[in-house]
Amino acid sequence: SMSALLETVRRSRFLADLSPLDRDLGRTALVVPVGILTGAVTGLLGALASILAFMLVVGGLDGAVAAGALFDVFSNTEAGDLTGRQSLFILAVLAGLNLGAAVGFVMASGAIHKRQVSGYVNDGQPFRWRLVVGGLVLVGVVMALIISGVAVASGRPLDPVILRVSPNLVGRSLYALIAIGLLILASAAEELLFRGWLLKQSAAYIRNPIALMVLNGVLFAAIHLDPNLDAFLFRAAMGAGLTWMALRLGGVELGVGVHAANNVAIVLLLRPITLQPDAPREFHLGLVAGAVVMLAGFVGVAELWIRWPALRRWTGLSVPAAA
Repeated sequence: SMSALLETVRRSRFLADLSPLDRDLGRTALVVPVGILTGAVTGLLGALASILAFMLVVGGLDGAVAAGALFDVFSNTEAGDLTGRQSLFILAVLAGLNLGAAVGFVMASGAIHKRQVSGYVNDGQPFRWRLVVGGLVLVGVVMALIISGVAVASGRPLDPVILRVSPNLVGRSLYALIAIGLLILASAAEELLFRGWLLKQSAAYIRNPIALMVLNGVLFAAIHLDPNLDAFLFRAAMGAGLTWMALRLGGVELGVGVHAANNVAIVLLLRPITLQPDAPREFHLGLVAGAVVMLAGFVGVAELWIRWPALRRWTGLSVPAAA
């Protein structure tokens, strides 16, 4: 029954190690300012490391002049006609910044609450890479089919971004591989912060799964600063679905793969990476309907992994993740 399922999720093994230290209001209040300061430093270091790595690669291929030209993207943030290399540079900087900041934040939280950073990843197991890969492939294929189907149904020809970034197959393949790798890192940053730290911290005070999903989804949507209500609701549904995954599977790994798959489908098929801010536009009811479908789909993916014995065995999920 639904009540039994919700009780199983409420007793998720991911939350089993919560202690009185996690429920200490003083420690909880201290995490935010200390975490932000620590994350600002580690985020800057992550961004600098990404810039250096990208510059070395591009400089090695095309010389220092080509590498220096990458910084032109920051002088005109309204530009929408970036080259594939410029888009990847932006993505690399953002991935390094976000992952560095997220790791710094949860390190600060771990120090204050006296827990290991790995406790924000899963319920004490080694990192489950197969969940990341499985979520990436399964949801990536489904997203590609949905995007193609919507294009056909609407009569608008699909003009995939991946076909515009390079004139040849080798260039397109390199772009796709680098973009997928960077988007996995960027997704890992958001999952570590929202479905890792925020979920565990809020669950120290609230154990109702629905309340946790709503809270996590709303804050996840809010941090993206999109001025459009329909996009806000879409991201909130996404955050709620990813919260269900973390609770059901005892960690954030499947969410990392699924989150990355969503972003990969957008970046490779629909919209290239730019620094253009989201502009206000009219409300689209279809996006809200899409949010409902996404929430149901994410819950369905988690249940598929839990209930299909072959998938459980392949990813090492012997039993549903409840204490």
